[in-house]
Amino acid sequence: MVTRADLLADGWTMEEWADYAGLVGPFWWRGEGMARTYGLLCEGKHRNERGTIHGGLIATLADHAIGLIVWDSVNRRPCATIQMNLHFIGACQTGDFIEASGEILRSGRSIIYARGLLSVAGKPVAGVDGVWKLLDA
Repeated sequence: MVTRADLLADGWTMEEWADYAGLVGPFWWRGEGMARTYGLLCEGKHRNERGTIHGGLIATLADHAIGLIVWDSVNRRPCATIQMNLHFIGACQTGDFIEASGEILRSGRSIIYARGLLSVAGKPVAGVDGVWKLLDA
């Protein structure tokens, strides 16, 4: 079981968000610039009726993390997810720390293609790919 103290000691920074992300988080990150990794510590509030972490939480982390990677790639201009494909590979438990990393596959004038991997302790739990739209400011 990972604790907040463990994450801080490992160089992770906790970030509280407002709105929907604030209800789910806090989210965590570490790294520099485009090489950031994002994460979320699974808590009891994230469980489904079977006692494992709800797939909706994994989808939220995937959208949040890959969206931030896309956002950084366009110099933090407004953008939105227009398509996201999520492939569940494994289950998560309370106390797990899910890490999300990703990359930009292709970037046009207004459309960005990206993909990522979510893992717990190096073991993949979900793969994601999608399309993001650069919005008018």
